[in-house]
Amino acid sequence: MNGATVQESNPRKQPVSKIYNAAAIAANQILGINRVVNLKIIVEGYIIRHFDYFTLNQSASRHHEFELKLPGDALDQYENHELNEAQKFLGKRLTVVFHYKDVMDSPERTFVGVITEVGYEQEQGSLGKIVLTGFSPTILLDAAPHTQSLGGEQPISLNSVASELISQGLGTSKYDVRVECGYQKNLPYTSQYNETHFNYLARMAEAYGEQFFYDGEVLHFGKLPPPQKSLEFVYGRNVTDIKIKMRAVHVKPTFYGYNSANNEKLTSGESPVRHVSDIANRAYQISQQTFSTPSLRVAPLKAENYHDVEASQTGTAGSKAAEVFVTSGTTSIPFLYPGCTAEINMRKLDTNSTSYFTKLMVTQVTHKVDGRGHYEGTFEAIAADSGFLPRPEFTLPMAEAQTATVISNSDPTNQGRVQVRFDWQMHDVTNFIRVMTPDGGGSDKVNKNRGFMAIPEVGDQVMVNFIHNHPDRPFVMGGMFHGKVGGGGGQGNNVKSLSSKSGNIICLNDGAGIEIKDKNGNYVTLSGSGDVTTFVSNDNTEDIGNNHTTNVTTKTTINVGKDQSVLTMDNAGNISLEGKTQIELKVGENKITIKEDSITISVGSGMLDMNSEDNALLVTQNNLSLHSKSDTSINATGNTYVTGTQVDIN
Repeated sequence: MNGATVQESNPRKQPVSKIYNAAAIAANQILGINRVVNLKIIVEGYIIRHFDYFTLNQSASRHHEFELKLPGDALDQYENHELNEAQKFLGKRLTVVFHYKDVMDSPERTFVGVITEVGYEQEQGSLGKIVLTGFSPTILLDAAPHTQSLGGEQPISLNSVASELISQGLGTSKYDVRVECGYQKNLPYTSQYNETHFNYLARMAEAYGEQFFYDGEVLHFGKLPPPQKSLEFVYGRNVTDIKIKMRAVHVKPTFYGYNSANNEKLTSGESPVRHVSDIANRAYQISQQTFSTPSLRVAPLKAENYHDVEASQTGTAGSKAAEVFVTSGTTSIPFLYPGCTAEINMRKLDTNSTSYFTKLMVTQVTHKVDGRGHYEGTFEAIAADSGFLPRPEFTLPMAEAQTATVISNSDPTNQGRVQVRFDWQMHDVTNFIRVMTPDGGGSDKVNKNRGFMAIPEVGDQVMVNFIHNHPDRPFVMGGMFHGKVGGGGGQGNNVKSLSSKSGNIICLNDGAGIEIKDKNGNYVTLSGSGDVTTFVSNDNTEDIGNNHTTNVTTKTTINVGKDQSVLTMDNAGNISLEGKTQIELKVGENKITIKEDSITISVGSGMLDMNSEDNALLVTQNNLSLHSKSDTSINATGNTYVTGTQVDIN
């Protein structure tokens, strides 16, 4: 699909996710007593007033999961195994609002999910329970693999890519979505390839250094949302069973890329992650020192410049750096959600007083509430303020070679690239992509198109492969014949040919030789048995810069006008020059003209010299005249004879 080419100038107001009246949490805490929690449960307008048990598992890197157990009579009528009422909830939006029971203006936190399973369970003769289970709305993006492209005809922003993909799965109004990317450049082309929408969005977020997670109320793609006021964790009051872990992990990936348009190798320097927390920063520094092995990889995107490589490298480094410090524990606060922050106060050694330890960002939380309002919660958190969350789970698709059709070969930058449409694209196209050739490059004599240059024609079917198997990096391997345009083979498979779209052909025939033919029918044929035939339908011009030598063993004949003018030379030394009308030999003003009824020797300048080392005989069957406009001399070293029937000398 083709999207907008620029960022929105007036983006819509982004939804805000927070705990309502969070300041009242501390005010309503009673030391040693857990507040009773009430749940307001709504299924697309239908209020469920009674429940037995609710469990919610939330994670910044996975789908949230929930299970809601209801009494058999919680709906309009008593439910049984036929699920007559419960089945109406399948596929519906579930809203659960957590708040304290019997507290005016209680803090509140909302969870929104989708019911994907309804069930009925009955144990030991009980009246049975209704069981509603489901996930966060992100499950709607992760149901089935799909293939589509964005950009190609026009560049598209990452904001537009994320918005389009999310709207395809979640719609535009049913669930809250916040798209606010830090990466502001446009993408020339990108492809979701045989993967779910969720997988594509997750890997795109990682590739461009963005965050992609659901916090229970809003789906975020881009920068972390603006922070809300941090909660206060106090060990022994609202958090217990604390476990703190420092981890050594590899945090120094190195990425590279390549820009073919500029023939530019792309690299980036180190991408350090800044941890505000002292203990997290120490864990990060130790990780850098512990894992010093190099980790060079191709950037998981089509990099246009080193900024792209840097953004991708920073994103991967950041998601790994988020793992170096992890805190987990149990809590009595029922309002935690992925992405919220808290300042934790730990007990001092040998005393009951507490002091500030560090600031955390919650990444996982589990809520359990029974029908009487008893709450149990556990959480896992990382150091806050690094700007990164653990990466969502995804796999990298492997794009395989496939056919496509050439849509355009008018490369706007005249680099010999083509634009193609894959079989799975209805109206979309790629951007202009490179074409593979058996030999291509440049030299000191030929700076462009040295080697074999042949750009596919519009409408041609081509085989396309992908650099590093990445679906955003296609290139043309070569053309493919199909049943309507392919021919050849046959008995002996003797013919190999090269032809252009206008009909210029070079044909190599193992049974008949070689023929070079142009679109007008002119040809040169090498028979394969020693003969060469040339046919020129119009003019033939031969320009030779230096010597020209022609060696013929037996005979040469030049025939012009179908025997009107013929020059024949043979290996016996015979030369025959025949003209049906006239033969003329001319140098300057001097010439010899031979016609059918006369021979004329004309000397326009200089002297006519007829000299013989032996006898000379001039014979005519009719009159012979010798005439000079000046003196005439007849001279002989011997006798001179003038004879005739009558000799007149005047």
